[in-house]
Amino acid sequence: MNGEIIVTIEDSFGIVKISRPEKLNSVTKEMLESFSEKVSAIANDPKIRAIIFTGEGEKSFSAGFDIETVTGLEGQASTDFFKLLERTIRLIRQNRTCITVAAVNGYAIGFGAMVSIACDFRIFSENAIFRLPEVDLAIFPGAGAASNLYHLVGPSRTKDILMTGRKVSAIEAQQIGLADRLVKQDEIMEETMEFVQELLKKDPKILMRTKTLVDAMTGKDLEEADELETIYLDEWLRER
Repeated sequence: MNGEIIVTIEDSFGIVKISRPEKLNSVTKEMLESFSEKVSAIANDPKIRAIIFTGEGEKSFSAGFDIETVTGLEGQASTDFFKLLERTIRLIRQNRTCITVAAVNGYAIGFGAMVSIACDFRIFSENAIFRLPEVDLAIFPGAGAASNLYHLVGPSRTKDILMTGRKVSAIEAQQIGLADRLVKQDEIMEETMEFVQELLKKDPKILMRTKTLVDAMTGKDLEEADELETIYLDEWLRER
C-alpha cells in the first residue's frame, strides 16, 4: 500500500491524517505532494479556523520519510524534493488563517517531527517519541527542523537533539517545552478535539491577532516585543 493523506472536516476545523500504518505512517514522495496540496487547500478555506494533524493508528504520528524515497533521489530530483518539503513546512508554520495543532500519537521522526514543531500547539500521547535523525543520515536539518525547534527549546537543546539524533520521550518533551500537553494514548484525539473546540469558542479575530502577535514577537528583544504589542493594540483600537 502506498499510503494516503486523509482530510476530514468537523464543523469549523479540519483533521489531516497521515495514513500508512503498516509502515508507521512513513511518507513517500507522492504522499508529501498530496500532503502539501491538501494542507494548502484546507488552510485557504475561509470556513476552516483550525487544523489538527495526526497519524493513523496507535503507534505513529509519522516515522519520517520512506527510506527508498530519500535514498533514490539524485540531482534536480533531490533539490525539488527538499524544496517541496521546505515549502510544505513553512505553509504550516507561517499560516495566518487558522490554529494548527499536532496530535502526536506515537513516533514523530523526521517528517513527523518537522510537522509537529511547525504547529502552534503539540499534544503528545504518553508513548510518543520525538526524533530528528537527519544529521545521522548525512542530511542537512533544514525545512524548519532547526529553526522551529530552536524557537521552542533554545539553542543548546536544539544542538543536542539535532547533533546527537537521539530520541526524546514524551515526558522529556513536556519538561523542555516541546510538548504542550501530555495525555493517554487512547484519549489523544478526544483531548485534542476538546482543546480545539474550546479555542474556537473565542472571538476569531482576537484569537488570530494574538497568534500573529506572538509569532511576530518570537526572537525579538523585550523593547521590540513591546513596540509590536503597541502596534497591534493600536490597530485593534482603530478597528473597534
